Amino acid sequence: MDWLTATRSFTALVEHKSFTVAAEHLEISASAMSKRIDWLEKQLGLSLFTRTTRQVNLTEEGHSFLPKANALLSQFEIMINHSHESTKVPTGTLKIAATLAVGSRVLLPHIRQFLSLYPQVNVQLNVLNPGALPDLQNDLVITRQYDEFDSLAHKGTRLLNYQMQLFASPHYIDKHPLIKNLQDLQAHKMLLSNYYQKKGHIELSDGTRFLFQNYNFVSDNLDSILEAAIQGMGLIFISPTYISKQLDEGSLVPLLPSLHSATKQLWAYYPKSTFVPLKTRLFIDHIKEGLTAL
Repeated sequence: MDWLTATRSFTALVEHKSFTVAAEHLEISASAMSKRIDWLEKQLGLSLFTRTTRQVNLTEEGHSFLPKANALLSQFEIMINHSHESTKVPTGTLKIAATLAVGSRVLLPHIRQFLSLYPQVNVQLNVLNPGALPDLQNDLVITRQYDEFDSLAHKGTRLLNYQMQLFASPHYIDKHPLIKNLQDLQAHKMLLSNYYQKKGHIELSDGTRFLFQNYNFVSDNLDSILEAAIQGMGLIFISPTYISKQLDEGSLVPLLPSLHSATKQLWAYYPKSTFVPLKTRLFIDHIKEGLTAL
C-alpha cells in the first residue's frame, strides 16, 4: 500500500459515498477498497468516515483531510504531465483573444516569432471588444488588467506595465500654437477612441484627471485614429508601445514628455486548471520575454 493509492481511494469514496460504487469506479473489489481506507486511517491515526448500512459520510477529521488529499493528487498530476511534456513538441491551435489595437500593434510580431519556433502550432487570433471580460472559449485573453473578473474560472499574469503619453504629427505642431503645459491643451482638438470618448477623461500620474472636452474625431479603430493624427487632425493620447513604427519614422512626435497617464498593465488571462496546456505556457513565457525587451 502507498499514500497515493490510498488517497485516490479516499477521494473516490468521498465522491461516490459507497464502498461498492467507489470500488467499481477504481476497478477493484469492495474488500480491497475497505483495506485501503483502513490503511489510510491507521497511518493518519484518524477516523475519516462514519459507516452505516446505507451510506458513508465524512467525519470532521475527514472534512479537514479532504483539501490536503486533493492538493496531493493535483500536485502529482502536475508532476506527471510536466514529465511527459518535457520531451514533447507543442501542437494544435492556440486561441488568443485581444482587442484590435493589442492584437495588431503588440502581439503580431511576437506571434510570428512564436510560430517560427513552434511550427506545429497554429494561432487563431480573435477580436475582443474593449471592456469585454475573459471567457472560456479562448486559451488566452490578452487585455488591460481587470479589477473584477471571474477568478474562479480564470487565472491571470501580468505581461507589461505601460503609460499613455501625448503625441502629434510634425505637420500639426507647425500649424498650431506651441503647447507648453496642460492648460494649453484645452485649445487643441483630441482624437479619441470610443472608450475614452464615453469615459470622458484619463487619469494622470499625479492623481489628477484630464477631461476630454475638446475633440473632433472618435473611432473604435486605432488605425483610423493614428492616421488622423499623422494627417494633422489633432492630438492623441496613446502608449508608445503601440506606435513604435510611427516614432521611428518621425510621423508622430511626443509632446509634454513629463505628462503621462497613471501606470496601466497588460495582462494575460487563461482558464484556471490543474494543468495548463504546453502551448499556452510556452506562449505566455515567449510574450513576457518579448515585452520585457521593449
